Amino acid sequence: MAEKPVGLNTASVLVQRVTSIFRQPASVWSDRYTLSLKSYLILLVVGTLLPVGAFAGAVVIGLSQQQQGVAERRMLREARNLASTVDREFSTTTRTLQALAASDHLYDGDLESFYSDTQRMAETQLTWLTVLLLSPDGQQLLNSNHPLGVPLPAVNEPGSLQQLVATRQPVVGDLRRGKLDNNLAFPIRVPVLRDGGLRYVLTAVITPEALATVIENQQPVEGEWARTIVDGQGVVVTRTLSPQRFVGQRGTPSFLERISEASEGVYPGRTLEGVEVYVAFSRIGNTPWTAAVTVPADDIQGPARRAMGLVVGSGLALLLVSGTGAFLLSRQLSRSIASAARAAEALANDEHPHVRLLSIKELVLLGRSLELAADLLSQRDRERAEHLRQAQVAQAEAEHANRLKDEFLAVLSHELRTPLNPILGWASLLRNGTLSAEKTAFALETIERNAKLQTQLIEDLLDVTRIMQGKVRLTLVPVDLRGIVAAALETVRLTAEAKSIHIQTVYEPNLGQVLGDSTRLQQVIWNLLSNAVKFTDRGGQVMVTVSQVGAQAQVQVSDTGKGIHPTFLPHVFDYFRQEDGTTTRKFGGLGLGLAIVQNLVELHSGTVAADSSGAGQGATFTVRLPLLQG
Repeated sequence: MAEKPVGLNTASVLVQRVTSIFRQPASVWSDRYTLSLKSYLILLVVGTLLPVGAFAGAVVIGLSQQQQGVAERRMLREARNLASTVDREFSTTTRTLQALAASDHLYDGDLESFYSDTQRMAETQLTWLTVLLLSPDGQQLLNSNHPLGVPLPAVNEPGSLQQLVATRQPVVGDLRRGKLDNNLAFPIRVPVLRDGGLRYVLTAVITPEALATVIENQQPVEGEWARTIVDGQGVVVTRTLSPQRFVGQRGTPSFLERISEASEGVYPGRTLEGVEVYVAFSRIGNTPWTAAVTVPADDIQGPARRAMGLVVGSGLALLLVSGTGAFLLSRQLSRSIASAARAAEALANDEHPHVRLLSIKELVLLGRSLELAADLLSQRDRERAEHLRQAQVAQAEAEHANRLKDEFLAVLSHELRTPLNPILGWASLLRNGTLSAEKTAFALETIERNAKLQTQLIEDLLDVTRIMQGKVRLTLVPVDLRGIVAAALETVRLTAEAKSIHIQTVYEPNLGQVLGDSTRLQQVIWNLLSNAVKFTDRGGQVMVTVSQVGAQAQVQVSDTGKGIHPTFLPHVFDYFRQEDGTTTRKFGGLGLGLAIVQNLVELHSGTVAADSSGAGQGATFTVRLPLLQG
């Protein structure tokens, strides 16, 4: 008799052990196995959902914190813009007072004629309450609101006067109530220097309503509660919300503590009304004044709370639905396993197994569906991560572009107004007809110089517009770069001589010609030379070299000036970019000259490069253009 294979014996034993389990009474089998299976499935569902819920909560918290950070940065940017706007108003008033301080009447000590000048100036400045002329010890010499010769009290706000006497620089004082008219106002003071000494202090007394008009014209941020300006003592000067109630009062203790510790920042706190808000503050220029923007705390934290509530509620609902589904599914699985056990028992008894193919097929399909679902979830996770990354990149680019736009608009307004102020100031003095012949000539020269400066600014803007729109047209003819460089040198020679800057030129003989537009190429060389002279200190040196490098003509402009910081060097040819982009920078301009140079050189099929060893090490700009082949 033949022996059965070992594998078949092992399979028979396994089948018998499995079928022995299901030969027990149905009630015993159900109690021991079906209930455990249901519990296992429920625990499996819970164990699966908890990590997913924790992950979803972590994602919501992370996104909420990121959103809150974006909102806080937007608030701080608005506070900086508000501070910059108020600082420009202070600067405008300071320049107007300085123009008035240059009056010949004041220089000659003719206070009666100067009193008439102050009254005319006060009439043109709607936000000025009055104009005061003080002696350095604080005694009022004249007040444009009171007749000349009337006894006047001593200075009302001595702190700023003492600061001006000590520094001899313009100052902005604190809010005070006037001794004569009992009105709230603050002073802006400028020194009047004669023969190296402080002779007078000229003061414009400004009403808080002047700043109220400035901040009301600002575009509010989403959900904004209030905008506030406080002086150096933390006293509210103006406020968009309930100004009649709070102007003249000190800010909250937490606000005063924050502005005393830092020049800018964002923190959660309370308003004077007791409302919970987020406060963004920024110091105003070189003054001790501070600008603040407040937004309700709920607008900052509310989205995070609502998102977390949604996640928790959805998680509980999903857990309940999944638990119910697991219970129902366990019953179906129990029936399918029992059917499989009966089929195994039939197979052990050499009977034809009757298998519920529908139950087995659904289990297989379930496995495949889970794999498909896992693949789909993985794909969607990758897509979501990619979309999130793209959104973060786009957001960063948008914030960067918006910041550059704000910086450019601030610089543009400052640069366009800078030449207008002396033009208007001197024109007003010329209209009065009180200037001497020497002062008249100086005034006309100043007006002409500033008009030319503004014309150049506008020409740069028009050139950039034409370049961006592709409307620049070149008249290309064979030209000699040495003649173009010589012509450009003539335009900057007087400026260089005024600063005692030595310009050295080196021309390579027998240099070939290039195909180019002589006017535009001269504009390129002039821009590079102007920058070199502007950023080189008195007594410095500029070298211009014209040579041939391979099949290209090279023009190199080197200087011993302030140099370029390594971090800014890659952006030196960008539009509207300057290493110092503030309105208080030492060197003016819109940051367009080098961008125009790069575009014009590229239109000539050439290249331009910048090089510098760092701050104070000078800079070198190299232009290369293809030579005409003979």
